[in-house]
Amino acid sequence: MKRILFILTVIWISIGVHAQQESKPFKGYFFNEEYEVYIRMNLHDNMDIPEHELYGQLPGFLAKQHNGFYWVMTSAEIVNDKKAVVEFINDYGSEDLTATLTLADDSTLILKQGDGSTIKVPKNGKWQKLPSKLTFKRR
Repeated sequence: MKRILFILTVIWISIGVHAQQESKPFKGYFFNEEYEVYIRMNLHDNMDIPEHELYGQLPGFLAKQHNGFYWVMTSAEIVNDKKAVVEFINDYGSEDLTATLTLADDSTLILKQGDGSTIKVPKNGKWQKLPSKLTFKRR
């Protein structure tokens, strides 16, 4: 009887944890394999940006895999449960842009660049421009 009660308690707790994650759709790790870039974000509560703690807590960042160059989200406004507007700056502070993040479903995020600079990331010693619309998968 104790074993059954324990199992039911664990299931009940895990359902509660899962429900809490569902209520924060703009939180997580999203990856684009084609360009090897990713977005880490928490638009609901903000977060520390690795190696950029000087900025304090911010909504998130876009980065290149195996590289220390970041585009930092300086502000974010959640429009509805599927769309948010964010502002990015590169980690030098020399370029900025406004973009929209749209959740196509639970595991797909679409970044659409708007006003401002074009996002560029390092690749083989050169700058690679990212397309104005880029799809990421949740990991």
